[in-house]
Amino acid sequence: MTCTAEAASGRGNDTSISSGRAWYAVGVLLVAYIFSIMDRQILTLLVDPIQQSLGVNDTLIGLLHGFTFAAFYAVAGLPIARVIDRGDRRWIIAIGIAIWSVATAAGGLAGEYWHLLLARIAVAVGEAVLLPGAVSLLADLFSGSERGRAMGVFGAAGPLGSGIGLIAGGLLLAAYTASQPVLPLLGAIEPWRATFIAVGLPGVIVAAVMLTIPEPRKRKRGANPVATATAPEVPVAAVLTYLGANARTVVSLFVGAGFFYTGVYAWAGWAPTFFVREFGWTYPQIGKVFGLALAITGPAGALFGTWLGDRWRRKGIAHGYLRVALTAAIGLTTVASAMVLAPGADLAVIFLVLSAGFSFFLFGAGPAAIAQIAPGRIRAQLTALYTGGLNLIGAGLGPVAVGALTDYVLDDPKAIKFSMLAIFVASGVVAIVLFRSGVRGYRRTLDNAAAWEAAIELPPNAAAATNASR
Repeated sequence: MTCTAEAASGRGNDTSISSGRAWYAVGVLLVAYIFSIMDRQILTLLVDPIQQSLGVNDTLIGLLHGFTFAAFYAVAGLPIARVIDRGDRRWIIAIGIAIWSVATAAGGLAGEYWHLLLARIAVAVGEAVLLPGAVSLLADLFSGSERGRAMGVFGAAGPLGSGIGLIAGGLLLAAYTASQPVLPLLGAIEPWRATFIAVGLPGVIVAAVMLTIPEPRKRKRGANPVATATAPEVPVAAVLTYLGANARTVVSLFVGAGFFYTGVYAWAGWAPTFFVREFGWTYPQIGKVFGLALAITGPAGALFGTWLGDRWRRKGIAHGYLRVALTAAIGLTTVASAMVLAPGADLAVIFLVLSAGFSFFLFGAGPAAIAQIAPGRIRAQLTALYTGGLNLIGAGLGPVAVGALTDYVLDDPKAIKFSMLAIFVASGVVAIVLFRSGVRGYRRTLDNAAAWEAAIELPPNAAAATNASR
């Protein structure tokens, strides 16, 4: 019988944590994830007002959506993850939430483009904490048999945050446009600025609530809660050894997810603008429709994707979560392309709704796959590599590629549908090929993860690599 990493681990080391408290942690993390996606997604509705106010083109907006955010998210993620793998995850996540919430609100005060750019960089650094911390924490709070469901519920927060953010953002933008907001000390401000502030500041409350969730790790008395070490730090050389031994699976899942999310971010970043330019809709109008699609179909996609992966695993298909990824890539490429080619708005909305479902297939299944293939002592670091890669490739390439094609190749804002179509097809084909290539090596990676999970000391090859690096 093949041993798996999940079979080697139970509900963390602290058995005093009840099922109720574990699910309370899921609830708090879910709310934090909703705010994270809201603060990231709100920019989608504010493209035209920002362009008019700050005088920027589609390419610069694409950089805000994508590459700049993704680059700093990826760079910050790894050092943060090494702290997460050893410290009190509640404090680390709470600090990240506070940073991204204040930074979102600060974006509303930007007087120039680079001010807004700096604010979005701070949002990226703060948000780089959440997924590595949450995946690491939930993997310790839930046994292997429960973990997929917990990850699916947590992952459903992604589309909920997108949907709620778009609906609330559209309502706020419409209200502030109808009656210009006046704030203490600032006076009258533009509607898009007030929207940033209104969406960002409530997250500070979530940061405080984060400190009430359980932390399974034993803490040293009197130590700094942010940096407390509960186990010897795994050397970077050991992490690299593990990655090298499982390169086929890692490249397939991590890079494949990056190209899959290239299509997702291109779709999410420009779909509202596509409806405005192609069908003459207003941003508040598409905000409501898009938001409802994300808030309803998106969570269904996240939960169904995780359920499907668990079902395949129970049938003995070790790479069940990877099969979910392949299904998602095929589905999104098909329906997103159909959306931009639709002859009318009604049909385009149907494909928009279907795209929302496929876009979030991996929000639960992706983290569940990471928890499955990553040994506990390096789980946050592998999660950071996964999220950093998918953001660097996906968010970094998708939105800006659409903007650049529209500005410099097609040279016509009305031609945005062709830019979107090109990115959907190209990124989708690459993702499909990569996901398919990882099937054969996935079971071997599970065995390797189980060996690490069960070992008291580092593997001999990792120890040798560590000694050689000294």
